[in-house]
Amino acid sequence: MKMKCLIVDDENIARKILSDYVSKVPELELVATCGSALQALNHIKQDQVDVLFLDIQMPDLTGLDFLKIIPNRPATILTTAYSEYAVQSYELDVVDYLLKPIDFDRFYKAITKVIALNDTKVDYPVNTSSLQPTDKLFIKADNKIIRVAFDEIVVINGDGPYVQIITADGRKIMSLQSMHKLEELLPTNFYRIHRSHIVNIDHIDSIDGNMIRLKDHVATLSKNKRDEFLKLIDQLNLLGD
Repeated sequence: MKMKCLIVDDENIARKILSDYVSKVPELELVATCGSALQALNHIKQDQVDVLFLDIQMPDLTGLDFLKIIPNRPATILTTAYSEYAVQSYELDVVDYLLKPIDFDRFYKAITKVIALNDTKVDYPVNTSSLQPTDKLFIKADNKIIRVAFDEIVVINGDGPYVQIITADGRKIMSLQSMHKLEELLPTNFYRIHRSHIVNIDHIDSIDGNMIRLKDHVATLSKNKRDEFLKLIDQLNLLGD
């Protein structure tokens, strides 16, 4: 099945170039092109969109602000002439970041990441009357499916479009997977303390300033997450008086 694409860019020439590139890839199908983020909102709500090509600097609503408000965010590839947005873009779990002018080779490399990500999604059962909530997930890594129990996971580290799952027995499982999507599948004893770290609260040994120690591993607690995280810890009676 082809992946449906939406192109959002206020420059007509950029929309034409990306449209031409999409037409050259058999796995892709163009749904629409939009000149603004506001115009794209209707397509996101009404149409199936699997891949979003999104410019950052646009009038009225920037691409980054658009990403923060859309529901069921598709795999997103940012397109921009400005490199300074790279770090901010990865905080939003985009698949890739293309600097204009974009050549086809670089475009196709980004698409291969989307295809690989689609092929390595976590298999997670939907709860129905015949299915009980699971205590594990299955991760595709190294061309195989690996079973990981939630209570075995110590910390999950993000690295661009990849995640590294570290378990209590020292295993390190690398998978092409979105931190945002994985976060949605985890139970409540997991908390995202940083754009690059999700920790299992049950494995925390100590909290020292912004450093959280979990067995032989250290994760950084971001400033904007600190108050909320410590409040959660206090509620769980992990800090004591």
